[in-house]
Amino acid sequence: MKETLTAPVKSEEKSSLSVLGDLVKAQALQAEINKMVYKSIAESTEQAKQELKEYTNQSIEEIKKFIPLTDGEANRLKQAITSRAAVTTKSWLKHKFNNPEYGGKEFFSKKYGHIVRAFYSLTKHHFGAIKYTAILHSDFEEALGYANQLNYYSLPQNAKRITESQLVTLNKWEKIHKLPLTKSED
Repeated sequence: MKETLTAPVKSEEKSSLSVLGDLVKAQALQAEINKMVYKSIAESTEQAKQELKEYTNQSIEEIKKFIPLTDGEANRLKQAITSRAAVTTKSWLKHKFNNPEYGGKEFFSKKYGHIVRAFYSLTKHHFGAIKYTAILHSDFEEALGYANQLNYYSLPQNAKRITESQLVTLNKWEKIHKLPLTKSED
């Protein structure tokens, strides 16, 4: 009877060890499966994040195509245009009369206004905008660069001529300074 008692105990011990070993193997296998699932989820999540980021960036770029200049950008563009117009007015006076001070302040002011309007017109036309503040935010840097390169040679012919109003002001100044009167170009 001893044999019969010991054999089942050994078989039971072996069976418990076998079950325990199988359980450890199953847990190891489950751990590997969990690692693979985690890795797959992490890769999918990273890919989804990247796709979302690309979509968002692309959407933002598309939206920027419809956003006009901010007030600050419009102000900086205005400053660039008016600054270039002042320099160009002096240059125009130098080209026309060989003297950047010719005609006095009132004549300078009228010619300056004429050139400012021409520069605004050129800038609006270049960027396809109905007014300079409607230039797109996405084009701001390019518009600023464009405005900063405007000069005497950028002026259309009609902006280089002396208008009737300018001529009256110029002739007044010339009379006061006892200079020959400038004639109408028409």
